[in-house]
Order: sequence, then C-alpha cells, then structure tokens
Amino acid sequence: MSFQKPRKGNPLQLTVDQHFHTAHAIDQFSDDDGYVEVFDLNSGAVLKRRKRAKVFCAKRNWDERAERGYMVSIESQFHDQIDNHRSFADRDHRAISRYLALWRLRHRFHLERASAAPLNGVTGECLSQEEQEILEKKHVGYVNELGQIPSRQLAGAQIQIGIDQIMVGLGGVRWGLLYAGNGDFLSADCYHEFCFIPISPKYAYAGGFEDRSLAYDQVAEINKKSIASAQEFYFGNTLSACPVA
Repeated sequence: MSFQKPRKGNPLQLTVDQHFHTAHAIDQFSDDDGYVEVFDLNSGAVLKRRKRAKVFCAKRNWDERAERGYMVSIESQFHDQIDNHRSFADRDHRAISRYLALWRLRHRFHLERASAAPLNGVTGECLSQEEQEILEKKHVGYVNELGQIPSRQLAGAQIQIGIDQIMVGLGGVRWGLLYAGNGDFLSADCYHEFCFIPISPKYAYAGGFEDRSLAYDQVAEINKKSIASAQEFYFGNTLSACPVA
C-alpha cells in the first residue's frame, strides 16, 4: 500500500522515513565508518547500510502525534538503559519491555499497513493538504473528505493501545544483560515471540534471565534464534563474526 507524500519540499518537516527500530539502537552495531551489515533474506545478499537506511524504516506509517509524541518517551527511556548499563536491581525493566512492545507493533504495521477507517454517517471535512498537514503537525486528528479516519492516525492510536495490551504480558518480565565473551550478537529486524533485544555486538537483554556471560556455543544458539525470528533481514556489525549454531 502506498503512503501519502507530504507537499513539495515537505515545508512542515513531517516525518516520512519512520524507524520501527530506532536509529540510535541500530547505531550501536555500526562500524567506524557508520555502517552495519544487513543480510537480506529475500535476495541472500549482505548489504552495508547506515542507520537511517530505508531498510530500517516504514514510510509515513503512523502520524506525527505518535512519532513525535508518546513514542519519544518510550524510546528515550530505552536509550537511557542501553547507554548506561545498570545492575539488575537498578535496571528499568519496564522501560525495556515497553520498547520491545513498541518495536513489535511498529514492525507489524510496517509489514501490514493500516487502511483508512470509514465512519458511518460522518461526511468529513474537505480540507486541503496544507490544512491536513498543519493539523497533523499540531497532533490534531481529523476526518478526511471521504468520512474516514486516515490510516496514519489509526495506526498511531492502535500502536498506543497495543502497547498497553502487550504490557499485560510483559509488565512482569525482568531483563538480564547477556555478554558475548566470544563471538558477536546479531539482531533480527524484530522479535515477535522471543523476549530478546541485542543492544550491541557484545551485549543483549534477555527476558527471564539474570546477568551472565555466554560461551561461544551459547552465542551461536541465540544467533540461530535471532535468524529464525527475522522476517525480512537481520543485521550486525560484522556478520562473519557472529557464530550460528
């Protein structure tokens, strides 16, 4: 499904390329030149891509209210956890769980874009594209001329509601910090079943574990699960340094 392009020049600087996994998190895997290696499951090719490459993004899939609103605090709290390693007792486990929920939902809407939702008995407003963009920039919802809730607004709201629903199951999860002493972790494009978040080539959060160091064969087993979790690609700093069982 295509996305609605903003007006020429994007004068209100609406976000078009939206990361389902944050650029900051991806950057933890970057080499000295700012690249990660991406294995494309469709072509079998290994690609070198920067953190803001299109492969990591959806195209204007949720609205600015979501992108610049509630998603920011979830991302910021998670970034604080990966930038500042804390003890198991002092770790913000809920912040990690909320980020995984956000990642899962954004990735789901990346794979299956929402459609506009018709409202019975509502005629809608004949707003110009400029007027629509002004409202979106101000985080104000509207009904389009067809009497529909635009797909971006719907996705933004459904993701927000979905996070609370997922947190019913994830709210009690405690996250251990795993260290890959030998070999590196790779990361799937998302983890929908596996409670696992690689945060660098050497570190990963694992739900239900205590902090621990892993042997080479254990890293290989986890990387195998990451590859099985991937739907379009997986990535790492240097994929040849990532053992796979």
